[in-house]
Amino acid sequence: MHSRTFTRPWLATLFFLTLAQFAFSQARTISGRVVDAQSGSSMAGVTVRVKEVSGVGTTTNAQGVFQLNVPAEAKTLIFSFVGYQNQEVPITGNEINVSLKPGEALQEVVVVGYGTQRAQDVSAAISSISNKDFNKGIVTNPMQQIQGKVAGLVITQPGGDPNQNVIIRLRGQTSITGGQTPLIVVDGVPLDDPSQIANIPPGDIESYDVLKDASATAIYGSRGANGVIIINTKKGRAGQTSVTYNGYVGLDWQAKYYDLLTADEWRTATKQLGNYQASLDKGANTNWQKAITQTAFSHAHNLMVSGGTDKFTYSAAGNYINQQGIVINSGKTEVGLRFNAQQKALDDKLTLNYGLLTTRTNRKYVDYSIFTYVFSTPPTYPVYNPDGSYFGYFDFEQQNPVAQQMLQLNRGNENLNIYSAGADYELLKGLKLGMLGSLSYFNKQTDFFQPTLPGVGNINNGAKYAENRNSKKGNIHIEYTRTWNNVHHFDFTGVYEYNDFEYDNFRAAGQQYLVEENQDNALQNGNTAFNQISSYKEEYKLISFLGRVTYNYKGKYYIDASFRRDGSSKFGVNNRWGNFPAVSAAWRISEEGFMRNISWINDLKLKIGYGVTGNQDAITPYATQLLVGSIGRYYNPVNPAYAYPQSYAPTQNANPDLKWEERHGFNVGANFSLFNDRLGGDVNVFNDKTKSLLYNYTVPTPPFYVNTILANVGTLTNKGVEIALNGTIIKGSKFTWTANGQITFIKTRVTSLSGTYAGYKLSTDNIPGGYAEGRGLSSNPITFLKVGYSPYVFYLPHWEGVDANGNQLFDSAGVKIPNYGNATFRYIDPAPKFNYGLGSTLNYGNWSLNFFFRGVYGQKIFNNTLLDVEFIKRLPGNNVTKEALTNGIQDAAVASDHWLENASYLRLDNVSLSYSFKQVKGIGSIDVYLTANNVFVITPYRGLDPEIRNADTNEAYIDANYGSDGYYPRTRSVVFGVNVSFK
Repeated sequence: MHSRTFTRPWLATLFFLTLAQFAFSQARTISGRVVDAQSGSSMAGVTVRVKEVSGVGTTTNAQGVFQLNVPAEAKTLIFSFVGYQNQEVPITGNEINVSLKPGEALQEVVVVGYGTQRAQDVSAAISSISNKDFNKGIVTNPMQQIQGKVAGLVITQPGGDPNQNVIIRLRGQTSITGGQTPLIVVDGVPLDDPSQIANIPPGDIESYDVLKDASATAIYGSRGANGVIIINTKKGRAGQTSVTYNGYVGLDWQAKYYDLLTADEWRTATKQLGNYQASLDKGANTNWQKAITQTAFSHAHNLMVSGGTDKFTYSAAGNYINQQGIVINSGKTEVGLRFNAQQKALDDKLTLNYGLLTTRTNRKYVDYSIFTYVFSTPPTYPVYNPDGSYFGYFDFEQQNPVAQQMLQLNRGNENLNIYSAGADYELLKGLKLGMLGSLSYFNKQTDFFQPTLPGVGNINNGAKYAENRNSKKGNIHIEYTRTWNNVHHFDFTGVYEYNDFEYDNFRAAGQQYLVEENQDNALQNGNTAFNQISSYKEEYKLISFLGRVTYNYKGKYYIDASFRRDGSSKFGVNNRWGNFPAVSAAWRISEEGFMRNISWINDLKLKIGYGVTGNQDAITPYATQLLVGSIGRYYNPVNPAYAYPQSYAPTQNANPDLKWEERHGFNVGANFSLFNDRLGGDVNVFNDKTKSLLYNYTVPTPPFYVNTILANVGTLTNKGVEIALNGTIIKGSKFTWTANGQITFIKTRVTSLSGTYAGYKLSTDNIPGGYAEGRGLSSNPITFLKVGYSPYVFYLPHWEGVDANGNQLFDSAGVKIPNYGNATFRYIDPAPKFNYGLGSTLNYGNWSLNFFFRGVYGQKIFNNTLLDVEFIKRLPGNNVTKEALTNGIQDAAVASDHWLENASYLRLDNVSLSYSFKQVKGIGSIDVYLTANNVFVITPYRGLDPEIRNADTNEAYIDANYGSDGYYPRTRSVVFGVNVSFK
């Protein structure tokens, strides 16, 4: 009885517990609506899935409504849509309404040339960098703001000269005789010369869009072979007036010095060698490297006012930069003004745009020959005489470099003015017709006067030079945009474009002036036998027709096709017009149904593109024509009054078949965002081929007038891989740690330097490049453009050490010989294996610490300076390094691979610590920062710095420190800056 009583209640309890478990384990229905957080409009096609259970999900309908049966263990729903941030929502009831926020990266607008696209819709290889990611510090050239930030883009500042142009290469070398710098476009207006980027105030720049592959750059046709860099300046926004100030002060100093002998070391060395000369010992102890340099002070200021209403917006900015050079009596100052505005009218159907940019830059140049005198002057010479005047001397390459740099007048003034205006009118819904016009004026004037220098006995001389580079540009464009059922998105752009370019220069020079105080302001008063005058002018036109169609289906499948036809007056009738097609496509795999359950992939897009671009920079406006010039005078006995009239003859053969060089590019890539947007990246693989390379080939005379002709016959290839990654390592409420990096592998090869023209064979085995320079060196080139090798391949004998007498030994088929003439020469590729950059930002509260590394692996540099100054034989009238006393080399300087050094490097480019005062009463926000630039460099290279002209013509991979061009030392700097935003 007792047992039966106990069992029944236990069974009843078990029954009800099972029933309860069954009831609670049943699926329940969750419903709701998804809207855009900004516009509040319904969002169709949003993916809704259960976080804890794979395979359970649905999508919202046209009204943004969803309904989903979820199991009991479901605790969280994940809402995702391309271009928006994923959102996780706890299940707390049967109805869930969500507002999705646009994703920052995918919603960014990218300028693609003659229009814009959302980042998520781009199918070509384009990289964008905004001002929050710019490099901070003393910026000599605006391009330094993105140095090392973009995969495939190599920006080289060869030294620390504030007046030196940067070298910009995008995806390798593109030409052997023409310009290789990408086209630079500022607010839709292409610069007439890429070097004018130095005149754009860095503080005015909002972002850069870098168009890398041919499918993106083909929209610029005959100017797009080197890539395109689009610069977007800061614009006004509707709302409260905004006043911002950005400024910094900084100090620069020379980062590294050569280990040259002191005066006492020089005396000891010459006495031990038995060639001490008392006449060279003036009793001084001068470090000539430090005598010509200084600690330089720089400051820059930018003040911008912007604002407006929903009908009118504006932005006005003033800039001032004052940058001393670390070399004495060098530097620059720059003043700039910028204004742009946008006006809407006629019920917002008409939009008017205005733009003005004007800058004036005053430059104080360096006479680069003074760097040679640093090595060719003994440290026993003083800088000044006891009375304070400059100590003077002269002997071949010996001259007081301080006196020369300080007493010379060597300056320039540059004025850049760009005016632009445009109008767009909406004829029908989605159909706009517009026009854009611009006027660009660039003027440069230089003054030079070298007085009679103390102790030198030189003939004073002076010169004035002026140049103008002006253009008129305009286009008429039409754009049609249409979307059907929020599924089909179509856009068409058509443009007619007209460009007129003019360039002229003038130079006058003279010598032997009695009144040196006039400097170059009375050039007619010198010895008339030495007066020189020259002038030049050219003009050409470029007319273009272009069209582009873009289409995407449901944000999954994209296609972009463009065609441009350029007509240039540079070419003959037969080749005046060129065609430049391009096509690219993309597939957003992450939007496919089979990807919905892969929660760790937020976005994944594959892309492929092909295009043809041109390069007309390699051709002057009159390269196709037969030119005649003066070649001297001849005797004419018929008229004694004009016994020696000027004679003329052809100076250039005509070639009406000349055409632009063409670059055919193929690109495949992928964009991805993973782990709830914690890791993102962009990968591209490209294969480009430049055809119809131009070079002056040798031809017979007759039938040709002169023995060379410019012709299109060569080819070269660029193949490479670009990888860019960004990620959030730690993401907390107060502390975040983000990192980004890029690495680029590029292999360039010269594949052909031969062909035919008019039945004649045109060919060359190689084209000489750079030369070793210095005392006692031969004039033979050491780098070449050679078929089958990368550009500027070295051709050098193999060094095997020295013998007992200090004679250098060279390899000749495995035999060591002290005879340079019989040595075995080898081709050595100096090109880097890869370039890379790595940055990281740590934020804690209002504090932020940012650092950026940049480097190169595998490059080789010919250390021309040490070749010349590591030889003890150069004493006593010169200085040498301490290494010269112990390296055992006793014979003359010889160019060999002994001086071709591994120049891989890792540079801590900048470190910046900043603090943000978010709300300051009566002001707004204040950000202050402290930045150090070029903090350290890790490299086996023994020169001053491994970053030299590694991408430039002629001197590529050759240290020019001891050459005629010299090398302005690289600097190290510390900067204190402030950004203030006023209410």
